[in-house]
Amino acid sequence: MISRRTFIITGLLGATALATARWLRGPNAPPGDASFRALDADAQTILLAIVPVLLAGALPASAEAKRLAVAETVKGIDVAVSGLAPSAQEELRQLFALLALPPARLAIARVSEPWSQASEADVRACLDRFRRSSLTLLRSAYGALHQLTFAAWYGNKAAWSRIGYPGPPDLSA
Repeated sequence: MISRRTFIITGLLGATALATARWLRGPNAPPGDASFRALDADAQTILLAIVPVLLAGALPASAEAKRLAVAETVKGIDVAVSGLAPSAQEELRQLFALLALPPARLAIARVSEPWSQASEADVRACLDRFRRSSLTLLRSAYGALHQLTFAAWYGNKAAWSRIGYPGPPDLSA
């Protein structure tokens, strides 16, 4: 069983690492697609690598349809994040800033290639490590990425037909 002291120290170290990553990226973070409200270019790139792994089996089979579905899902994540409380948005910005830094990407995610070039196997292994980590911070990161991805995917009308959902009832009649 984890002691309260270990829990507090781990939490403080994790918060320090996230804040440091965000500070290091700061104004140097590359601008993203201007139509995005909450996600910068780093977050978009990371999500473009993560979304296909989390939605494996649910995405369309054709490469072009899959690419469009992933892009729509990332856009949906942006909409969801923009509706979160400012403190939650900042925590996600810190997470993406941390994952975007090459030393942190290697040490924490264990992904050696930049996110845009990472293999699905490497991304899957990273997500599995986060999900099963003994560190609450990594499990929380996995939970946030998982929940945002699935909310954006199943909140998109284009995904409804794939699961047999006809859509909400028409109450206007």
